[in-house]
Amino acid sequence: MRWSALDTLIAAATRDEADVLRAREQWSQLTGLVRSDHELYGERSDAFVEWYILERPGADGLPPVDRLLRAGAIDEADLPSVLALRRSYRSLFQVHRLHPGGVTIDDLLGGGRFDVDERRRLPGVGVGDTFEGRILPDPDAPGRLLFSRTFLFHPREACKAVRAHAERARAHGEPPAEVLFRLQRLRLRCTAYRHVPAERIYELADAPPGDIVKFSP
Repeated sequence: MRWSALDTLIAAATRDEADVLRAREQWSQLTGLVRSDHELYGERSDAFVEWYILERPGADGLPPVDRLLRAGAIDEADLPSVLALRRSYRSLFQVHRLHPGGVTIDDLLGGGRFDVDERRRLPGVGVGDTFEGRILPDPDAPGRLLFSRTFLFHPREACKAVRAHAERARAHGEPPAEVLFRLQRLRLRCTAYRHVPAERIYELADAPPGDIVKFSP
């Protein structure tokens, strides 16, 4: 996988600064407002960029990656990697097994179990952890899956409640993106109510941006 292609894609897709700002406001409405001094700012910013270039439709109904591909604006050397990114899949996963060189994960929204090649160290990650992530095919090795750069982990103590959200969503046919955004709003709520157990917060039906929830002691 030519990861420099992602950096090139980001640079090309974010030239319209006004559109990026509009998208950022939309992202904040979907996931909750996180300011630059917040502990979640770095990971949320990385997740926003991937969502923007790979998923968010513009005025023409296309995400930036599709627009650039249609325009023939991708270098030939980067094309296999960009196409792999275009085929990427974002979902809610749970760690089933850790092994040298990779991890086995369960897809809590789409179903299925996947072996993903992962050479980066994931300190503190354990079996049973739940996270939002993006998997994609490795253009250099057919049949092999990779993670993108972004991981959004949920508190370990809220695992049961996270799974309950996923099970309800699957039972009611809720679009996966809506579940992921809701869980990120709840994750943000945990940072505002540190005295409340994370599981109690994730047991809420939702945490709309700007909403105020009162927890009893």
